[in-house]
Amino acid sequence: MKNILRSFLALSFLLAAQAIAKAEEIYLQSVQSGKYVTVVGGKLAAAAPDANSAIRLDTVRLQGNKMAFRDLRSGSFVRAGVGQGTFLAAGSPHIRGWETFEVIDLRGRTVALRSLQNGKFVRAGVGKRSHLAAVSERASGWETFRLVDARSARQNAGQGSGVDLRDIAGNYRITHIAADNGYLVQLGQQMAARARFGLDGRGAVSATIGCNNLSTRIAVRDGRIRTDGQVMQTKMRCTGQGETAAEDGLRRALTTSRIVVREGRTVIFKAANGAELMKLRRM
Repeated sequence: MKNILRSFLALSFLLAAQAIAKAEEIYLQSVQSGKYVTVVGGKLAAAAPDANSAIRLDTVRLQGNKMAFRDLRSGSFVRAGVGQGTFLAAGSPHIRGWETFEVIDLRGRTVALRSLQNGKFVRAGVGKRSHLAAVSERASGWETFRLVDARSARQNAGQGSGVDLRDIAGNYRITHIAADNGYLVQLGQQMAARARFGLDGRGAVSATIGCNNLSTRIAVRDGRIRTDGQVMQTKMRCTGQGETAAEDGLRRALTTSRIVVREGRTVIFKAANGAELMKLRRM
């Protein structure tokens, strides 16, 4: 009987180790700031400008929507409740209450993380160093994160996505534009029906959300965008506040995008830190 029990425990340990080994490797990114989570002063903080300087984690999926995160460098698990401020830090050798998080899916491929131990949501941007802490009662801007696939993030941040100008030249509908608070917002039905984006084979861009026409020129190679930051624009007065805000977001996307990714008929323009600035759908 003892031998059977030992064999069963050994098999259970092996299966658990294999499950961890096959876990998805990710980076955490703050939706609010666009910064990636790294280690600052021994605690996790949304302070890294890109994936190259972020902490790389793998995910251990538990029952239901519960998950634990393990730091790949140290092999230790992320723990909430570090210090009086319930900060997050990697350093725990086991998975218990403080190392378990509920992963709550939100719209736009974003998630909120809630500590199983105290029931509080993880908030980025706590203090001057943008530390993470399980302190919030509700999930809003600073409590929202992206679970960014580690391989694709490295590719986009360093080697590019392989997309060239010829791959994305064409006519598109603009479906989403980032607001000034960093959130990617889907355009309303009436605005989306008029919003257009055109890119020719020489890099000339013509775009509108239905009010003014904006034009510029970009170069795209291996998923990286180069622009001189100059956008020409007509001077019509937009009728609604929503149009003006969307137009401002379109101008920001045209001047600050540094990465472009194609997913089927969808093209996504991103900032250097990976934050999504604009989504297009090929017509």
